[in-house]
Amino acid sequence: MDFSDDRGSASLEFLVAAIGLLVPVVALTVTTSEIASATFAATVSARQGVRAFTLADSVQSGHTAIANITDLAIADHGLSDADWRIELDCAARSCRQRGSLVTLAVSIDVPLRFLPALPGIDIAPSVTVSRSATARVSTTSVNR
Repeated sequence: MDFSDDRGSASLEFLVAAIGLLVPVVALTVTTSEIASATFAATVSARQGVRAFTLADSVQSGHTAIANITDLAIADHGLSDADWRIELDCAARSCRQRGSLVTLAVSIDVPLRFLPALPGIDIAPSVTVSRSATARVSTTSVNR
């Protein structure tokens, strides 16, 4: 058997295979990282937001504190282009009543950058991450 005509193209084959495998792995890693960041941001927003709300002087200042905390947490985790929603639920008639339970749910929509939108659908693919936290309004607070 004569191997003199066999010219190696292993480097070219390796490059094609490496690019074909590396690009999807990087895309999956970035997407997973963004979803994990959104999970952390939602957790921080819910926990600290409900605490700030229960300590606020009014419902309006509590909502402002929740929005500021959520904006800061999302920016800290590098998700400035993600959409978010909050849902506040109070066990009592008034969220400001001493001893009442307040639950805050934070939902963050994470766009999936490496998944193309389907033809004919104007909505970009995304994943929604939700976290909630509950706190009790202080029973010994002087301001209530």
